[in-house]
Amino acid sequence: MSGTASLERPIAPAAASIVSLVTAWVAATGSRLKLTSELALAEAKLAAISISLMVFLAMLAAAFTLGAWGLLMAGLVYGLLQLQLPFWPILLLLGGLHVLIAVAAWKTAVYLSHNIEFSATRQQLGAYLPAHENPSPESADEMATSTTQG
Repeated sequence: MSGTASLERPIAPAAASIVSLVTAWVAATGSRLKLTSELALAEAKLAAISISLMVFLAMLAAAFTLGAWGLLMAGLVYGLLQLQLPFWPILLLLGGLHVLIAVAAWKTAVYLSHNIEFSATRQQLGAYLPAHENPSPESADEMATSTTQG
């Protein structure tokens, strides 16, 4: 019996050591989670401040850009008037040129907007979703017309 009693004694300190290690690991993990969440919150605040400052600076830059553009156009009109060109055709020419540039920019923006639809990703994810959760555009149109008609 003394042999069994001597075998149990070394196990007890080892078990206590394992328990203390697990306790220390849990405490360290909890501390890391707390610090990570505080870091994420601090970064989120910094990101929010940065985004709002970026929006403000973009609006400020847009205002100054519009002012500079207006001054450039006024200078161009004045220069063309000095060449004895009539005032109204100059304005119509510059206005038409601005309309063409605006339409080209708008069409480019609409074309580029198709890149933000994640169509390839949605197609890949659609393979994993049941058909009723991921309707095709055609079936969505059919469902919309059937609900409005019936």
